[in-house]
Amino acid sequence: MIVDRVLRSAVSVLPRRLRVDRRSALVGLVALRPHLGLAGLGTATALLLARRRRAAAVAGGLGALAAGPALRRLVPHTPAARPQGPELTVLVANVLLGRADPVALAATIVDRRPDVVVLPEAGAAFLGAVLPRSTGYRGWSSVPPGVEDRHGTVVLVSPRAGDVDVRPGRGTRLPHLEVTGGLLGLRTLYAVHTSAPTNPRWTRMWADELALLGRWTRTRPAPLVAGDLNAVADHRRLRDALGGCVDAADGTGDDLVGTYPSSLPRWAGIRIDHVLVPRGSATRRHEVLDIAGSDHRAVLVTVRLPEDQPR
Repeated sequence: MIVDRVLRSAVSVLPRRLRVDRRSALVGLVALRPHLGLAGLGTATALLLARRRRAAAVAGGLGALAAGPALRRLVPHTPAARPQGPELTVLVANVLLGRADPVALAATIVDRRPDVVVLPEAGAAFLGAVLPRSTGYRGWSSVPPGVEDRHGTVVLVSPRAGDVDVRPGRGTRLPHLEVTGGLLGLRTLYAVHTSAPTNPRWTRMWADELALLGRWTRTRPAPLVAGDLNAVADHRRLRDALGGCVDAADGTGDDLVGTYPSSLPRWAGIRIDHVLVPRGSATRRHEVLDIAGSDHRAVLVTVRLPEDQPR
């Protein structure tokens, strides 16, 4: 069941020419591209040991083709110039329909002191459970009381975040929140949970929502986007949506650490939980954290942002 869920939730974007990115039944192979690549390289090694050189060459070539882009993302790199903007810490944790342990999560928040916390699959009920335990934080839900947690996204902000404005956003199936002001300056942080491409209708919504995300990332100054995007770095639609942003995991060596499902080892999962930051940002910290009661792992990043630019 887990394998089926991962496969169906991950492959909607093979190359455009193959015309499969509109079929939810094929949404899985792209997300598993690094795994398939490593499997091909392993098969090539076994064939080589068995003296089957021609078959080994074919398997090795296919494995290298599949794994190459992922392996390139593991190479550490730093910005050409040191950013001069503020430093910001963001925590993203999908709380599984509001079923994650609010006590354990609040303990993590108090211990790590992120400036902004984004909790997909949380609403007013989960906010009411986690906020009183997160000393000093303020919180907002994208859905009103009475709406199930699975439909919402919660944002918490620390005192250090300053005088922020949090407002509901439009354009996504699951209501999102937009955070501006305070430590963010002129930038907007979008707290989002895109549709999971597990059936044809939701696959179309997923594609439309990533296209909307791409419009956000092409504004100035470039925003931050944090949440469960239900897409991996190998998905073309996510790459197209980056605009003036990059993934905070790029160049950290953590690009292949899986955030979903948490029941699998980190090397075996897929990374669908992201913090996208403006190009020119410098990631000082990137951690993947276990969250009690959730089927996702959390992502904690600290980045130094570029200076604001006029809109």
